[in-house]
Amino acid sequence: MMKSIVGKLPILLSILLWVACKNSPGYYDGVYIVGTEGKDVTAALTVDDVPSAIGINVASSSLATENLTIDMKVNPELVETFNKEHHKNYELLPASAYKLDNTQLKIEQGKHITTTGMRLSIVNRDDMKMGITYVLPVSIEKVEGGKLPVIEASRTIYVVVNQVIVTKAADLDQPWRYYYADFSHESKFNTKAMKTVTFEARVRFRKMNASSSKWCYSVMGLEENLCLRTAGGPKDGWKLQLGDPNHMDSRDVLPNDKWVHLACVYNGETGKKYLYINGELQAETTDSRPTISLASAYGQHDLFFIGQSANDDRCMEGWVSEARVWATARTAAELKNNVCWVDPLSEGLVAYWRFNEAHQSGSYYIVTDLTGNGYDAYYYGWYDGGVPSFVDAVRCPE
Repeated sequence: MMKSIVGKLPILLSILLWVACKNSPGYYDGVYIVGTEGKDVTAALTVDDVPSAIGINVASSSLATENLTIDMKVNPELVETFNKEHHKNYELLPASAYKLDNTQLKIEQGKHITTTGMRLSIVNRDDMKMGITYVLPVSIEKVEGGKLPVIEASRTIYVVVNQVIVTKAADLDQPWRYYYADFSHESKFNTKAMKTVTFEARVRFRKMNASSSKWCYSVMGLEENLCLRTAGGPKDGWKLQLGDPNHMDSRDVLPNDKWVHLACVYNGETGKKYLYINGELQAETTDSRPTISLASAYGQHDLFFIGQSANDDRCMEGWVSEARVWATARTAAELKNNVCWVDPLSEGLVAYWRFNEAHQSGSYYIVTDLTGNGYDAYYYGWYDGGVPSFVDAVRCPE
């Protein structure tokens, strides 16, 4: 008798677990969009070229007892709520950009998933702005046949549409190649007394490997004021460091030979500053200065450097796709959602350099500040005769 009971224990436990799950508040019988069963209710579509497409299917939690017809629709009004809940600033995908096929789906009797999915195709990019991430909420509108309800938490899927930008990057792979800008003249911004500042850059380190003897590779900024650089070595790797009077290091080690977005934020109004890698907060500390000057730097003739700092070999030795200086304290969501491009006339944007070309003016090669504020970046190259070079086919997102 005991052996019989013991032998049936696995079956009994399975039945008990099934009953417990069915009676738990987290279990629902119903119809749902495939891919929304967990916490993530998004699907990503990266557009290299048109047409690009993604399929959307609907399933039921149990086999359909009769044929089900599911009508799908786009729900533009959900974008604002989605952005607030997920700390995004995505824009609604323009209606001219996409086409929907098979918006009425079928689950046949005895099946649990649609026989053919709905197709969302990107067919036209004319009205899609460069660097903007779009979203399209697609929802189950109604279900006909059967008695299964729609599981509300899985009624809508948010298709996030990323555009690939192919551009160039400044080749600062060798020592003593960098750019500099002069913020000593004021525009509409008081650059000598900034209450809030954000630096951000998309870069690719190339020499942070086992053969390196350097501790510091500088990205951008003002040495002993506000400077994005690295600290470390080949044994334990290099971390991002905010090198100023009260420096701090990132939690994570930086990658070599991989594109990465780096940022620091100074907020004199709250007495805080922050360090980010790819939009993820890495460290924070205090800063008692009420303002900082963009025209004050140790060993840099008070110039703003990109790819170098101080007056010794702290050169970045890598590639720089773009860099920006803001008069605002950018949030993590703003940093993460605008990696590849921003509108040059964005509010609070002090300087914006896209390193895809440089024009010659006399003996100088200059990358234009796209904001129109006049903070152009000048190239310095010791070993190449002062003539800059660029890397082709740089993709963002990578």
